[in-house]
This record gives sequence, structure tokens and C-alpha cells, in this order.
Amino acid sequence: MVAAAYLSRILRDAGESRSVIFFGDTANLPYGEKTQEQVAVFADAIIGHLEPFCPVIGIACNTASASWSHFGKVGKGNGWPRVFNVVQIASELAYERARILLEPKSKRRRKTIGVLGTELTAQIQSHAEKIVECHRTTLSRAFGQQLPLVPYIFAEGGMIPQLPAGVIDYGHTPHVAVVREDEAGPGGTTRADVMHWDPPAELPHDVEIIARDAQKLVGAVDVQHIIDADGNVKPEWHQRISAYLRIVSREIVHRNATALILGCTHFEYFDRDFAKLLPTLAARNGIISPSGALACRLFDAYHEYLDEFPMQPISTESRNYVSFSGDRPPDATFEALGLEQIVVAKHL
Repeated sequence: MVAAAYLSRILRDAGESRSVIFFGDTANLPYGEKTQEQVAVFADAIIGHLEPFCPVIGIACNTASASWSHFGKVGKGNGWPRVFNVVQIASELAYERARILLEPKSKRRRKTIGVLGTELTAQIQSHAEKIVECHRTTLSRAFGQQLPLVPYIFAEGGMIPQLPAGVIDYGHTPHVAVVREDEAGPGGTTRADVMHWDPPAELPHDVEIIARDAQKLVGAVDVQHIIDADGNVKPEWHQRISAYLRIVSREIVHRNATALILGCTHFEYFDRDFAKLLPTLAARNGIISPSGALACRLFDAYHEYLDEFPMQPISTESRNYVSFSGDRPPDATFEALGLEQIVVAKHL
């Protein structure tokens, strides 16, 4: 609902009388403990339900976004409605905001990005996939043609490519080498390094993505509603998770990450806590709370739709329609998020 609240405020600030429709699949939560295929089926059903009356649709759940990207079938056409997912939006923003640092040993320029997500999101490293593609696109644009993306593995003799010999001349042809280092538990580190070409000084040679499972934090937030009527995390929740947040933040600092994606909507409740623990990242706008970015993209896309299909609103009054497949949050939840003129509907 965080993205819906952002979008509602954006519309209000713009003086536009448009309605926001939010669907919460509470009957099938938690998504983070299900398979990608299962979650993609849920996402397809919801998108199919919203398509007839929503020209732009946003998947605000990171796990659902990742699963739908891989296995979803509905909403992937080139026309309207257009479906945007929060993983893509957050990854693009993180790659853009991450600073370039010089790696002392290799003398290569690198962007390092941290990602905290659910167990499933960390396991499939969906953000890493999108960030690597951002890296490849940026370098390809500077090089003047599409650089091949080649998977590598660690071997006794160093890194070796996994595509058959003869596909390209690995010893001379510029390409982007991608290697994933699996680590204990869900998650891992993915690196994408440009080979046999020195990009312009304003671009990085490499990008490193550190994906970590923060399922403990997901579990804590799922227990009950954790924000008060002013939108602040209740004091007892600060006490319960402060030590865990410090551990997570310490690793981000240790690995020299210059951007951090809060890869679960629930984590955005703790963005102020992360800002206190990671003041440098916060000051440089490096802590990515994806919901606001998704809301802005939906707002812009809707205006693209209006340019193509001009229309006048039926009503001069904006409403926020919400529906849930299972239990719905208490009214205080909507008030804390700043959602006004709520219409709770059993069937949208």
C-alpha cells in the first residue's frame, strides 16, 4: 500500500481527480516462502482482473515483480495497459545513483549495490539481473554497439566463460563477463565486468551486486501492523529489530556499497532507521525506497496514455479503492499512510 499512498499524494499535489485502485493479495501471503511459479500465477490473475479498467498497472511487491518477470504471461504486450514492476524501477534507480569507486588492487572503477529482500527475492537475485542489464546497456551505448553478455564461473585457472568456444574470441573481443558467487544461505554476490575495453572515465568497468536475505525482518513486520497513527515505527519494534538492522548495515558499509535497495515493501517502514545507520548513503540519496519511484513512473505513464487517448474524468473527486483477497488491515493503517477517501470493496 506504500506505493498506492505515494501515488495518491502525487495526484493530490498535481490537482488531478484520478482514482487509485489497490489490490492486496493477503490470502496468499507470505510470497517470500513460495515458488516463483506460484507467485507468477497469483500476479497473472490480479493483472488480468485489473486490465479492463486500469491503463497503467504497477506490481509493488518485489517478490511478485521478480516472479512475474520470469514466469508471468499476462500484461507483457507492447500496448495498453502497461505493467511496471518495482524490481525494474528500483534497479534502474540504484544503478543510476550508485557512486563509482576505484578498486585499489585492480585499479578498475566499480559500482557496488546492496539489495535486501525476502528469501525468494535474494535466492533468484532478480535485482542483480536487472542491474547487470543496466550496466550492459550503459557500456554498449558508449562502445557504439551491443556488448555480448557472457556467463563465467570460477575455476582452478581463474574465471572461465560458459559459452562454447568459438562463439566469440574471448581473448580479444569486448564483452561483459558475469559471474555469480553463491554464498551461505539465500543470496550471493553477482559481478559484471567489461573485458578487453577501457570505458570512458565517467563510466565504471564493473558492477557488483550484494544480495542478502532479510527474511527475519519480513517476519517481524508480518506479525502485526508496526506503524502508529503518525506513520512512525512503534518504539517496541525499534527495540526488537535494532540489533538486526545494525548487522545488516555493517555489512553494506564493509563491502563499500554506495547504493542500497530496500527490496521488500515492508522494509520501507524502516527507511528512517536505515538512514540513521547509513548516514553517508542517505545523504547521497543512495538508499532506494522503490515505492515512490514506482508511483512516479505510473503517474508519468498515465499521462502518456492520456496524450494518446484524451479523456475527461467522470468525477471531480479522487477516490482510493482498496480490495483484499483475505484479511484487510485496520483503518488506522490507511490513516497512517495518508490514504484519504478510502472505498473498501469486496470486488473491484
